[in-house]
Amino acid sequence: GRAVSLYVDLSEAGPVTARLYVETMPEDARVRILNIGPAFYPGMELDPGRYHVEVSSDGYETQKRWVSLSAGEDETISMRLTAVRVAQPAVGGKKRNSLGMEFVYISPGSFMMGSPPGESGRDSDEKQHRVTLTRGYYMQTTEVTQGQWERVMGSRPWSGERYVQESANNAAAYISWNDCRAFIRKLNQMEGTNKYRLPTEAEWEYAARAGSSTRFCFGDSDSQLGNYAWYRGNAWDVGNKYAHGVGTKRPNAWGLHDMHGNVWEWCQDRYGNYPSGSVTDPMGASTGSLRVIRGGSWNNSARSCRSANRNGIGPGNRNYNLGFRLAFSQGQ
Repeated sequence: GRAVSLYVDLSEAGPVTARLYVETMPEDARVRILNIGPAFYPGMELDPGRYHVEVSSDGYETQKRWVSLSAGEDETISMRLTAVRVAQPAVGGKKRNSLGMEFVYISPGSFMMGSPPGESGRDSDEKQHRVTLTRGYYMQTTEVTQGQWERVMGSRPWSGERYVQESANNAAAYISWNDCRAFIRKLNQMEGTNKYRLPTEAEWEYAARAGSSTRFCFGDSDSQLGNYAWYRGNAWDVGNKYAHGVGTKRPNAWGLHDMHGNVWEWCQDRYGNYPSGSVTDPMGASTGSLRVIRGGSWNNSARSCRSANRNGIGPGNRNYNLGFRLAFSQGQ
């Protein structure tokens, strides 16, 4: 037999694979293709066929979608996740005490505490994790005022200090964590109860978010913050260098004022690292000398007033931007 050489020109055959791109919102969401083993990457080359795409992110509802690919095709799909919402507190669940302090009922629920990796202004101590609160509680709708402090304690620790405007309705400042405890003891004695306390850090953020998962209770934009908060942009920077009147800005969806800005608010918890997984009714770090403060203040930037922002300072510290609000548990 005679040898025959066969030449086949495949230059016109074209590509035999497809490439897949997935655009997500939030941008740092996780993408998986459920019906293959390899990890997904943008522009992944795949054989023609159908692929089951899953997009997920903490604090958002997971989405799945089938996509069909043809040879030589570059396919881009967009998947926008919906934030997980939590139940609103009971309508009309308010109480008022002998000082006229108003408290709103906050229903039990679950939420994502901390901030997602892509949040603007995020700090490293804001590791996002799921928190479940199994017990309802009441949260003061405003910060404790100078007038309320003076009626209970008979003192004015802010008097003669810098950056103070004295007014009965202004938030009390120059209040340490230890001072808060003394105020709570005396108020409990006045009302014949033992119910008043500082909120836990988890209770504070749950109430501040009021069902939101954004940087602020109203959304992500700094431009709206002045409607809800006294902060550097509408206080310090324009010469109004003091803690302002409570309840003069818009409340969040649960009826709480000044959760962003005005004065930093003490929480019960010790300051420490967040847990790595989901938790129920957390009480903060078990050891440590610092106590948590939340919310930012009238001399802080918008970044510090975010719902997830947190700080820790010594319990004896007093300053022109340190104050508090009260809480008590359901059934008390």
